[in-house]
Amino acid sequence: MTATPLGPAGRPRRAVGRAVALVLALLLPLVGTAAVTRAAADTPVMAPPDTVAALAQPRDVAAVAPALAQKVEAQKRTEAEIEQMVREVVAEAERITKEAAEVESADTTLSARAAAVNSEIDAHNTRARALSGKIDAHNAAKPPADQAAAVGRYNAEAAQLQTEQSQVKAEEAKLQGEEGEVRQQEAQLNSRKSQLNAASRANAEKSSAARARSQQLQVQTQQLLQEMAEVLQSLARTPPDPAVTMDQGGDAPAPPERDHEARGREADTADSPYRQPQTSAMKQYGQQSGTTVDPRPGTAYLTPEAVRRLPAAQAAMLTSPAVPYDGLARKPNGHYTALRVQAPTTTASPAPAPAPAPATTASPGPAPTATAPPAPAPAPGPAPAPAPAPAPAPVLAPEVFESGGVVAYRDGETLPLDGITTVQEVPASPEPAPAPGNPGSEENADRRVPTCKDLEPTGAVPLNGGGWVSYLPPDGQNRNQGVNACLEGTPGSSRGQAAAGDIRGWTDAKARAATLGFTSDSDIARCHSVPRMAGGTADERNLTPCFQRGANTNQRTGGTITNSMRTFETRAGKVMGRGPVLYNVFPQYNSPSSTIPNGWAMSLHAWDATTGATTDSARTFVDNRTYGSNGLVSLGN
Repeated sequence: MTATPLGPAGRPRRAVGRAVALVLALLLPLVGTAAVTRAAADTPVMAPPDTVAALAQPRDVAAVAPALAQKVEAQKRTEAEIEQMVREVVAEAERITKEAAEVESADTTLSARAAAVNSEIDAHNTRARALSGKIDAHNAAKPPADQAAAVGRYNAEAAQLQTEQSQVKAEEAKLQGEEGEVRQQEAQLNSRKSQLNAASRANAEKSSAARARSQQLQVQTQQLLQEMAEVLQSLARTPPDPAVTMDQGGDAPAPPERDHEARGREADTADSPYRQPQTSAMKQYGQQSGTTVDPRPGTAYLTPEAVRRLPAAQAAMLTSPAVPYDGLARKPNGHYTALRVQAPTTTASPAPAPAPAPATTASPGPAPTATAPPAPAPAPGPAPAPAPAPAPAPVLAPEVFESGGVVAYRDGETLPLDGITTVQEVPASPEPAPAPGNPGSEENADRRVPTCKDLEPTGAVPLNGGGWVSYLPPDGQNRNQGVNACLEGTPGSSRGQAAAGDIRGWTDAKARAATLGFTSDSDIARCHSVPRMAGGTADERNLTPCFQRGANTNQRTGGTITNSMRTFETRAGKVMGRGPVLYNVFPQYNSPSSTIPNGWAMSLHAWDATTGATTDSARTFVDNRTYGSNGLVSLGN
């Protein structure tokens, strides 16, 4: 039988040739993948100059200027919206960065697979070319039909070549299938790349929109600060008639200076024992500067003109035109320098602090530094606590002070201030203090100086295990205003009571926690003002809503917060065994309508029961914040 001549192995070569061209095209890099990664890395954080501090509205301003109060509330809502936009930009940038890394990894894997397919194709082409040569030689050597033996060998060779040709065709089909899979993966990666590029552009536009809104809010904030300064100046110069205000059904606003001093600070004079470290620091400043110091605390006010002259970005860093101070130092020109005393042992908070106070201009004495004011509302009771800033505070322009840009009001007189400077508190001496009075008196030998045991106010409630607590009256919104307490005895959780009950703001706290992405009731708590280990009870006046981690206790997962209420309570507990501890906690609220504190101003002053020497003195501000899926958030409303 004569075999049919074999055709050349052209189909395998042509099919393989197409496969080679298509696979080689897949080896080209995914255009834009690296650009997506860079864009994602550039979008998360807004530059610091665009930040705007939340305005703190004094109660007297809200009472006499309700329209201004409404504008301040609107400003806070806008700032919250901008913060939410920034959080969303950060979250989206992180998602884009993560997915871009996945695309890059998939692209690397695909390139490796394409290289392997190319290697298989090269080997296939080599085999196909060899087979084509053998087929051509076989067809050229076809024997005559009458040579039976030669025809038999020719047909056997044809059968073998047909088998090889079938194998080449099967290999071709396999390579075409692999080529189709690689092409499909390439299309999927290109689609993901296009989506990432589009998402990155949209996120960049959202970041720009947030920046634009923040810059616009800076200007609006400066205008509101000017209006607040005008109201405060008007109240200071011409206090409103309380009778008229009460007839109109409102709370009678007090002049700014009296209002700042009124809330629980009656005993906070220069001679009170718990102000001795501050008074000593200011007297030392006066001796070094060759000037006299008035160690009475008060409030400095930026004038409307001073606020107006500030650059908008600097004005937007202020929370209020009012800055509390600890004392005044008289200058040769008849003006004053406001002094703020900073405790050297103050616990630092990692969370953003309130806006900085204006820096001083050149004046005699120690070099001044910029410092952050306390939380929005002035803290009642002794030692109001400023929140230490985590980074150097921006310095306001010196020209603010050159024409009376900052003033104070005392005893009906307006005092021009040339600056505000910070002095360090004199560290407590470990040596026993000298005993006043008759040295032979046994009582004087045990009690060298007055302590909080001597300052128990009328109506104070005894604490289990020793000490007392005085609850400040709630405000017009029935919100807790804080406690003054004297802690004594051995600390222990059995002394107090576990928190419970539907306290003021609890329902709002649960709703706000859910809005911020928290689903468990264990994420929020009822924070004790007087700590449980010192006899703090479940009295509603002793409790405020708080985040369990970050505010009540330290947080080390999702973000690090080490300045919690528990930290300060532990510090007090360490010195309670040696003597009484004056312990003050004052919730701070964002606005008159807030029901959940944004934080707590806290202070302590401890004495040795035997010598009367100071064993510890500190102030801090604990933010009602925690880290969640959206970053650092505040429970305060």
